[in-house]
Amino acid sequence: MSFKEIGSKIQQAREAKGLSQKQLARMVGCSQSALSNYEKGKRRLYLSQLEAIAEALNMPLDYFVEPKPSPDAADVNNEDKEVLRMLNEIYALNPDERREVLDFIMYIRWRRHKGGNQ
Repeated sequence: MSFKEIGSKIQQAREAKGLSQKQLARMVGCSQSALSNYEKGKRRLYLSQLEAIAEALNMPLDYFVEPKPSPDAADVNNEDKEVLRMLNEIYALNPDERREVLDFIMYIRWRRHKGGNQ
């Protein structure tokens, strides 16, 4: 698992707890810029640091180091593959970009409904 993947999980867990980078950094005893670099995968994260972050976020250490399960390719049809690709792309976006995607999806659904193309 890459530092970038671990960093993404740290960011998601931090945001889910409603904490800013500055708040979490203070809780684990590092600078906000160091935490930012951990989340971006730009700075090496040692086990002791990850343990402190996991404890501060009240998350099991496994959450940060286990790879995301991927579906068995033989069980996925082409439509499902397209949806999985979209989800992976959305997963890589920041929260503001994700909201923009959701707004666009809602617009497409509204347009379809308004035009009678259900």
